[in-house]
Amino acid sequence: MSEEKTSVHSISDLLGNGQRQSAYLIVISAKSAAGIGRMFKLDRSEVVLGRSSEAQFQVEDDGISRKHAKVVALGDGRFQVVDLASTNGTYLNGLKVNAAPLYDGDKIQIGSNTVLKFSIQDELEEQYQRSIYESATRDGLTRVYNKKYFLETVRKEFSYCLRHRVNLSLVLFDVDHFKKINDAYGHPAGDYVLTRIAQRVSDTVRTEDLLARYGGEEFALMLRESAEDQALACAERCRYAVDKADFVFGGTPIKVTISLGVATLLDSDFSQPEDLIAAADKYLYRAKRAGRNRSDAKAISGP
Repeated sequence: MSEEKTSVHSISDLLGNGQRQSAYLIVISAKSAAGIGRMFKLDRSEVVLGRSSEAQFQVEDDGISRKHAKVVALGDGRFQVVDLASTNGTYLNGLKVNAAPLYDGDKIQIGSNTVLKFSIQDELEEQYQRSIYESATRDGLTRVYNKKYFLETVRKEFSYCLRHRVNLSLVLFDVDHFKKINDAYGHPAGDYVLTRIAQRVSDTVRTEDLLARYGGEEFALMLRESAEDQALACAERCRYAVDKADFVFGGTPIKVTISLGVATLLDSDFSQPEDLIAAADKYLYRAKRAGRNRSDAKAISGP
Protein backbone atom coordinates (compact mmCIF):
# COMPACT_ATOMS: atom_id res chain seq x y z
CA MET A 1 0.00 0.00 0.00
CA SER A 2 1.62 3.21 -1.20
CA GLU A 3 1.69 6.35 0.91
CA GLU A 4 -0.08 9.40 -0.45
CA LYS A 5 1.89 12.63 -0.52
CA THR A 6 0.10 15.43 1.29
CA SER A 7 0.62 18.78 -0.46
CA VAL A 8 -0.58 22.21 0.55
CA HIS A 9 -1.89 24.37 -2.25
CA SER A 10 -3.00 27.48 -0.39
CA ILE A 11 -1.33 29.58 2.29
CA SER A 12 -4.60 29.60 4.17
CA ASP A 13 -4.31 25.81 4.55
CA LEU A 14 -1.25 26.32 6.69
CA LEU A 15 -2.70 28.88 9.08
CA GLY A 16 -3.44 27.88 12.62
CA ASN A 17 -0.31 28.76 14.57
CA GLY A 18 -1.32 32.42 14.87
CA GLN A 19 1.55 33.67 12.72
CA ARG A 20 1.31 35.34 9.36
CA GLN A 21 2.48 33.15 6.49
CA SER A 22 4.03 34.21 3.20
CA ALA A 23 5.27 32.52 0.04
CA TYR A 24 8.94 32.58 -0.98
CA LEU A 25 11.35 31.35 -3.58
CA ILE A 26 14.54 30.02 -1.98
CA VAL A 27 17.65 29.20 -4.01
CA ILE A 28 18.73 25.66 -3.08
CA SER A 29 21.13 25.09 -6.00
CA ALA A 30 23.03 27.71 -7.99
CA LYS A 31 25.98 28.27 -10.29
CA SER A 32 27.56 30.33 -7.53
CA ALA A 33 27.62 28.71 -4.09
CA ALA A 34 27.27 32.17 -2.54
CA GLY A 35 23.77 32.43 -3.98
CA ILE A 36 22.45 29.35 -2.18
CA GLY A 37 19.94 30.31 0.49
CA ARG A 38 18.92 33.55 -1.19
CA MET A 39 15.25 34.31 -0.54
CA PHE A 40 12.68 36.22 -2.57
CA LYS A 41 9.28 37.06 -1.12
CA LEU A 42 6.37 36.55 -3.51
CA ASP A 43 4.46 39.68 -2.55
CA ARG A 44 3.37 40.88 -5.99
CA SER A 45 0.99 39.66 -8.70
CA GLU A 46 3.79 38.11 -10.74
CA VAL A 47 7.55 37.67 -10.50
CA VAL A 48 9.64 37.18 -13.65
CA LEU A 49 12.70 34.92 -13.40
CA GLY A 50 15.59 35.36 -15.83
CA ARG A 51 18.90 36.99 -16.80
CA SER A 52 17.39 40.32 -17.81
CA SER A 53 17.84 43.34 -15.56
CA GLU A 54 14.08 43.75 -15.95
CA ALA A 55 13.44 40.42 -14.22
CA GLN A 56 12.32 40.77 -10.61
CA PHE A 57 14.33 37.64 -9.68
CA GLN A 58 17.55 37.98 -11.67
CA VAL A 59 19.60 34.81 -12.14
CA GLU A 60 22.88 34.25 -14.01
CA ASP A 61 23.27 30.64 -15.14
CA ASP A 62 23.98 28.70 -18.30
CA GLY A 63 20.85 28.09 -20.33
CA ILE A 64 18.63 30.70 -18.66
CA SER A 65 16.72 33.01 -21.01
CA ARG A 66 16.48 36.74 -20.42
CA LYS A 67 12.87 36.27 -19.32
CA HIS A 68 12.72 32.57 -18.60
CA ALA A 69 9.63 31.97 -16.44
CA LYS A 70 7.31 33.70 -14.02
CA VAL A 71 5.47 32.90 -10.81
CA VAL A 72 1.93 34.21 -10.81
CA ALA A 73 -0.25 34.86 -7.76
CA LEU A 74 -3.76 33.56 -8.55
CA GLY A 75 -5.41 34.90 -5.42
CA ASP A 76 -6.53 33.14 -2.23
CA GLY A 77 -2.93 32.11 -1.54
CA ARG A 78 -2.55 30.09 -4.75
CA PHE A 79 0.42 30.35 -7.13
CA GLN A 80 1.52 28.87 -10.41
CA VAL A 81 4.73 28.79 -12.44
CA VAL A 82 4.56 29.71 -16.13
CA ASP A 83 7.30 29.16 -18.71
CA LEU A 84 7.89 32.24 -20.92
CA ALA A 85 8.80 30.37 -24.10
CA SER A 86 12.32 29.89 -22.73
CA THR A 87 14.98 28.27 -24.87
CA ASN A 88 15.70 25.38 -22.51
CA GLY A 89 12.42 25.05 -20.67
CA THR A 90 11.18 25.22 -17.08
CA TYR A 91 11.06 22.09 -14.92
CA LEU A 92 8.86 21.47 -11.90
CA ASN A 93 9.94 18.55 -9.73
CA GLY A 94 11.87 17.18 -12.70
CA LEU A 95 9.06 17.48 -15.26
CA LYS A 96 9.03 20.05 -18.05
CA VAL A 97 6.00 22.34 -17.76
CA ASN A 98 4.38 25.23 -19.58
CA ALA A 99 2.15 26.21 -16.64
CA ALA A 100 1.51 24.36 -13.39
CA PRO A 101 0.24 25.05 -9.86
CA LEU A 102 2.79 25.35 -7.08
CA TYR A 103 2.63 23.47 -3.81
CA ASP A 104 4.69 24.00 -0.68
CA GLY A 105 8.07 22.33 -1.17
CA ASP A 106 7.95 22.17 -4.98
CA LYS A 107 11.26 22.61 -6.80
CA ILE A 108 11.59 24.74 -9.94
CA GLN A 109 14.64 24.28 -12.15
CA ILE A 110 15.71 26.90 -14.67
CA GLY A 111 19.06 26.67 -16.42
CA SER A 112 21.78 24.11 -15.79
CA ASN A 113 22.38 24.71 -12.09
CA THR A 114 19.61 26.84 -10.63
CA VAL A 115 16.92 25.17 -8.52
CA LEU A 116 14.39 27.22 -6.56
CA LYS A 117 12.21 25.88 -3.79
CA PHE A 118 8.67 27.23 -3.46
CA SER A 119 8.14 27.59 0.28
CA ILE A 120 5.44 28.90 2.57
CA GLN A 121 6.88 30.16 5.84
CA ASP A 122 5.84 32.04 8.93
CA GLU A 123 7.87 34.92 10.36
CA LEU A 124 10.01 32.72 12.60
CA GLU A 125 10.90 30.40 9.75
CA GLU A 126 11.70 33.38 7.55
CA GLN A 127 14.02 34.87 10.17
CA TYR A 128 15.79 31.54 10.61
CA GLN A 129 16.25 31.06 6.86
CA ARG A 130 17.61 34.58 6.46
CA SER A 131 19.99 34.13 9.40
CA ILE A 132 21.45 31.02 7.74
CA TYR A 133 21.99 32.92 4.49
CA GLU A 134 23.46 35.92 6.33
CA SER A 135 25.94 33.76 8.25
CA ALA A 136 27.16 32.23 4.99
CA THR A 137 27.61 35.49 3.10
CA ARG A 138 28.32 38.21 5.70
CA ASP A 139 31.41 39.11 7.69
CA GLY A 140 30.77 38.42 11.36
CA LEU A 141 32.27 41.69 12.61
CA THR A 142 31.30 44.39 10.11
CA ARG A 143 28.15 42.72 8.66
CA VAL A 144 29.16 43.64 5.11
CA TYR A 145 29.67 40.76 2.65
CA ASN A 146 32.55 38.37 3.21
CA LYS A 147 35.46 37.66 0.85
CA LYS A 148 34.03 34.38 -0.46
CA TYR A 149 30.77 36.01 -1.51
CA PHE A 150 32.62 38.95 -3.04
CA LEU A 151 34.94 36.77 -5.14
CA GLU A 152 32.13 34.56 -6.42
CA THR A 153 30.04 37.61 -7.34
CA VAL A 154 32.96 39.34 -9.08
CA ARG A 155 33.66 36.23 -11.16
CA LYS A 156 30.04 36.11 -12.28
CA GLU A 157 29.84 39.84 -13.01
CA PHE A 158 33.20 39.86 -14.79
CA SER A 159 32.08 37.20 -17.27
CA TYR A 160 28.79 38.98 -17.94
CA CYS A 161 30.37 42.45 -18.34
CA LEU A 162 33.17 41.15 -20.56
CA ARG A 163 30.68 39.38 -22.80
CA HIS A 164 28.29 42.33 -23.08
CA ARG A 165 30.89 45.13 -23.06
CA VAL A 166 29.55 46.66 -19.86
CA ASN A 167 31.64 48.73 -17.43
CA LEU A 168 32.66 47.08 -14.17
CA SER A 169 34.94 48.72 -11.62
CA LEU A 170 36.57 47.49 -8.43
CA VAL A 171 37.83 49.57 -5.53
CA LEU A 172 40.16 48.02 -2.97
CA PHE A 173 40.94 50.01 0.16
CA ASP A 174 42.45 49.51 3.56
CA VAL A 175 42.99 51.41 6.79
CA ASP A 176 46.12 53.54 6.98
CA HIS A 177 48.45 52.58 9.86
CA PHE A 178 45.94 50.07 11.21
CA LYS A 179 48.59 48.19 13.21
CA LYS A 180 49.43 51.41 15.05
CA ILE A 181 45.74 51.80 15.96
CA ASN A 182 45.65 48.27 17.38
CA ASP A 183 48.93 48.77 19.23
CA ALA A 184 47.97 52.14 20.68
CA TYR A 185 44.31 51.59 21.56
CA GLY A 186 43.86 47.80 21.63
CA HIS A 187 42.18 45.28 19.35
CA PRO A 188 38.62 46.18 20.49
CA ALA A 189 39.32 49.69 19.21
CA GLY A 190 40.52 48.21 15.93
CA ASP A 191 37.29 46.23 15.61
CA TYR A 192 35.33 49.41 16.29
CA VAL A 193 37.25 51.26 13.56
CA LEU A 194 36.56 48.52 11.00
CA THR A 195 32.86 48.44 11.85
CA ARG A 196 32.54 52.23 11.69
CA ILE A 197 34.33 52.36 8.32
CA ALA A 198 31.97 49.72 6.94
CA GLN A 199 29.01 51.79 8.10
CA ARG A 200 30.35 55.03 6.62
CA VAL A 201 31.15 53.49 3.25
CA SER A 202 27.83 51.59 3.12
CA ASP A 203 26.03 54.90 3.66
CA THR A 204 28.07 56.51 0.85
CA VAL A 205 27.77 54.00 -2.02
CA ARG A 206 24.71 53.01 -4.08
CA THR A 207 22.43 50.18 -2.99
CA GLU A 208 23.42 48.16 -6.07
CA ASP A 209 27.13 48.37 -5.23
CA LEU A 210 28.69 45.50 -3.30
CA LEU A 211 30.88 46.18 -0.28
CA ALA A 212 32.84 43.35 1.33
CA ARG A 213 35.50 42.85 3.93
CA TYR A 214 38.35 41.42 1.88
CA GLY A 215 40.58 40.46 4.79
CA GLY A 216 42.00 42.02 7.93
CA GLU A 217 41.76 45.78 7.52
CA GLU A 218 41.15 45.58 3.76
CA PHE A 219 37.78 46.09 2.04
CA ALA A 220 36.58 45.65 -1.54
CA LEU A 221 33.87 47.48 -3.43
CA MET A 222 32.34 46.29 -6.72
CA LEU A 223 30.69 49.03 -8.80
CA ARG A 224 28.36 47.84 -11.52
CA GLU A 225 28.15 49.86 -14.75
CA SER A 226 30.72 52.39 -13.52
CA ALA A 227 33.44 53.78 -15.77
CA GLU A 228 36.82 54.63 -14.28
CA ASP A 229 36.03 58.31 -13.71
CA GLN A 230 32.80 57.39 -11.92
CA ALA A 231 34.56 54.75 -9.82
CA LEU A 232 37.33 57.18 -8.91
CA ALA A 233 34.75 59.77 -7.87
CA CYS A 234 33.04 57.13 -5.72
CA ALA A 235 36.38 56.20 -4.15
CA GLU A 236 37.00 59.83 -3.30
CA ARG A 237 33.56 60.16 -1.69
CA CYS A 238 34.32 57.11 0.45
CA ARG A 239 37.76 58.46 1.39
CA TYR A 240 36.27 61.82 2.36
CA ALA A 241 33.45 60.18 4.36
CA VAL A 242 35.96 58.26 6.46
CA ASP A 243 38.42 61.15 6.77
CA LYS A 244 35.72 63.50 8.10
CA ALA A 245 34.02 60.98 10.37
CA ASP A 246 34.43 61.04 14.14
CA PHE A 247 36.04 57.89 15.53
CA VAL A 248 35.76 57.86 19.33
CA PHE A 249 36.44 54.71 21.32
CA GLY A 250 36.22 54.64 25.11
CA GLY A 251 36.06 58.42 25.10
CA THR A 252 39.29 58.67 23.09
CA PRO A 253 39.25 60.17 19.57
CA ILE A 254 41.14 58.21 16.93
CA LYS A 255 42.24 59.67 13.61
CA VAL A 256 41.36 57.25 10.80
CA THR A 257 42.01 57.46 7.06
CA ILE A 258 41.92 55.00 4.18
CA SER A 259 43.82 54.56 0.91
CA LEU A 260 42.08 53.28 -2.22
CA GLY A 261 42.93 51.72 -5.58
CA VAL A 262 40.57 51.67 -8.58
CA ALA A 263 40.55 49.38 -11.63
CA THR A 264 38.01 49.15 -14.47
CA LEU A 265 37.28 46.30 -16.86
CA LEU A 266 36.14 48.10 -20.02
CA ASP A 267 38.88 49.13 -22.47
CA SER A 268 41.46 47.12 -20.51
CA ASP A 269 43.18 43.89 -21.44
CA PHE A 270 42.00 41.94 -18.39
CA SER A 271 41.04 38.39 -19.31
CA GLN A 272 40.36 37.05 -15.82
CA PRO A 273 38.64 38.59 -12.77
CA GLU A 274 41.87 38.02 -10.84
CA ASP A 275 43.56 40.48 -13.25
CA LEU A 276 41.06 43.18 -12.33
CA ILE A 277 41.54 42.54 -8.61
CA ALA A 278 45.33 42.58 -8.98
CA ALA A 279 45.18 45.94 -10.80
CA ALA A 280 43.05 47.52 -8.05
CA ASP A 281 45.48 46.13 -5.47
CA LYS A 282 48.42 47.61 -7.40
CA TYR A 283 46.86 51.09 -7.38
CA LEU A 284 45.94 50.76 -3.70
CA TYR A 285 49.56 50.20 -2.72
CA ARG A 286 50.71 52.97 -5.02
CA ALA A 287 48.31 55.30 -3.16
CA LYS A 288 49.85 54.20 0.14
CA ARG A 289 53.39 54.77 -1.13
CA ALA A 290 52.38 58.24 -2.34
CA GLY A 291 51.41 59.32 1.18
CA ARG A 292 48.15 57.53 2.10
CA ASN A 293 44.67 59.02 2.54
CA ARG A 294 44.25 59.19 -1.23
CA SER A 295 42.84 57.30 -4.24
CA ASP A 296 44.82 56.00 -7.19
CA ALA A 297 43.88 54.66 -10.62
CA LYS A 298 45.40 54.15 -14.05
CA ALA A 299 43.91 57.37 -15.38
CA ILE A 300 45.69 59.56 -12.85
CA SER A 301 48.92 57.63 -12.40
CA GLY A 302 49.86 56.13 -15.72
CA PRO A 303 50.47 52.45 -16.46
